Amino acid sequence: MLFGSKKALPAEIDSPNTVIGSGITIEAARLTGRDSVRIDGEFKGNIELQGSLVLGEGGSITGEVRSSYFLVAGEVNGNIYCDTQLHFAATARVVGDVNTPNLILDEGSQVTGRYNVGEVTQPATYVENPPEDDILEDRLRFLEGV
Repeated sequence: MLFGSKKALPAEIDSPNTVIGSGITIEAARLTGRDSVRIDGEFKGNIELQGSLVLGEGGSITGEVRSSYFLVAGEVNGNIYCDTQLHFAATARVVGDVNTPNLILDEGSQVTGRYNVGEVTQPATYVENPPEDDILEDRLRFLEGV
C-alpha cells in the first residue's frame, strides 16, 4: 500500500558504503554522514544520513532516524523522518512516529505510532558541523560508559 502519491516511486537505494553486520552492537550518541548505510546488527543512537539507509531483517535501531530514503525490514524504536520515501517491508516492526512524503507498507509490517505522510514536518536535515557542546557531551557520555 502506498500513501502520499498516486504512483510508486522507484526505490532510491544506493549501494551502502558502510555495513554494520549481524552480531555487531553499536551504542553511540549519533551516526551522521552523506553516504548510504546498511545495518544488519544493533544500533543504539540517533542516525542522520543524506544517503539511503537499509535496516536488514535481523537489524534493530533504538533512536531517531533521519535519512533521504529508508528501507525497514528489521526493528526500529524511535521516530523516523525521511526526505523522499520510507518503505516498511513485511518483516518491519516499528514503534515511533513516521514523517515522510511517500510511504510504502508491505503486508505484514507492524507500525505503532502516528503517521504524517505527504509533508515532512521536520526535514531529515544533515548537520555537517554539529555544535561543539554536542560533541563534548557525546565524548563525555562515551567516556562514562568505558
